[in-house]
Parts: sequence; structure tokens; C-alpha cells
Amino acid sequence: MNFSLHKYISSNPLTKLINLTDDDRQKQFIKELSKSCSKGDVVIYYLKYGNDICGFIGISSSKVDEIPCVHIDYLFVIEEYRSKIYKNLDNIKISQYLIKFIISLTKEIKQNIGLRWLALNPDNDKLEKFYIDNFKFVKFKSKKDKLIYLFIAL
Repeated sequence: MNFSLHKYISSNPLTKLINLTDDDRQKQFIKELSKSCSKGDVVIYYLKYGNDICGFIGISSSKVDEIPCVHIDYLFVIEEYRSKIYKNLDNIKISQYLIKFIISLTKEIKQNIGLRWLALNPDNDKLEKFYIDNFKFVKFKSKKDKLIYLFIAL
């Protein structure tokens, strides 16, 4: 079986993901992301392994202290696929594959519009460390909204 990447277009493939997690907080994130996608505020890319969705990433355009960026709104990997390295994903984890895909996509977008960062808000200290260690995200505290962002300059 092979992995395949898809752009969320219709028929809501994420609804079945809500039932694949027992974590109410994750369910709420997925519901909110699906609503934002339906309104056109977020674009979702999901990764399938055979017929199974194993992870997804949602992105939107944003500004952090007036700096134009693409914002990673949510990254989710189904628990049974987490922390595993996959040979047919160039020997990386699913989360790493999805972020590398978004980095590549944002660099393409940057060629056509004003864009300086790929940004995200880590959900916890463990994820913050993961993004900094694995992707060289840099920590930034917004002067405007006082939130902590991680960013990669494009």
C-alpha cells in the first residue's frame, strides 16, 4: 500500500476522524477545523494510507504583528500512525511529511504573493520542542496579541 496526499474538497472525509479519537479536545479541534474549511477560511490536506486517512493538516492565511504568513491551524495524526517512521514517506514520520509538504507549498505561494513566514501556535511544550528541534521553527511572542508563535522564515 502507498500513501497519497489529497486536498479536502467536498464530502467531508474528516467526519470519520472525529470518531477515531477518544479525546474530546481533539474532537472539538477537528469539528472547528471542518467548519472553518466549509466556510473557506481554512484549506485542509489529508494523507491516506490505502483507504484509511492517517493524518491531516489545515492551513490559512494570517498576519502576526503585521507580518504576512501562512498559519498551520491544526496538525493531526491518528494515534496508531503516530511516532512511526515510514519508508515510503522517505523515512520520516507522517507529521514531518505533512509539515514538509506545507513548507514546500508556502514557498511556491511566496513566489506569487507577499508572504514572509510559516507560523503555528504549539498546543503544548512537548510540541513546541518537536517543531523547534525537527524543523528549526523559531519562537516569537506577539506584541499585539501576546500569543507565542513558532515560525519559519520563507
